Amino acid sequence: MTSLLGFEALLRGVPVTTLGAPFYAGWGLTRDLGRVPARRGGGVGLLSLVHATLIDYPRYQDPVTGQPCPVEVIVDRLQDDLLPQAGPGYRVLSKLQGLFASQSWIWR
Repeated sequence: MTSLLGFEALLRGVPVTTLGAPFYAGWGLTRDLGRVPARRGGGVGLLSLVHATLIDYPRYQDPVTGQPCPVEVIVDRLQDDLLPQAGPGYRVLSKLQGLFASQSWIWR
């Protein structure tokens, strides 16, 4: 399993047991069997963890201006369908990516 699965389980109210130290371990939200960094003192609520994980910590880039922006701008872009359309260069890049992936035996 991945740590993302555990985070999604937390979001859905499913009890989570961790063996390692994913970012959500040690805050009092999970049953932690592995060693957790001492700086995680517990007592953080699920809403606070979600806010820090999805809103405060990440850096977002406005797909229209290319500038850094808060998450609210991204939500507005998605809601208003103001995303730029992919040009022909993306199609060529996609084909090249597939070509290189099929030749991975060269560098593996």
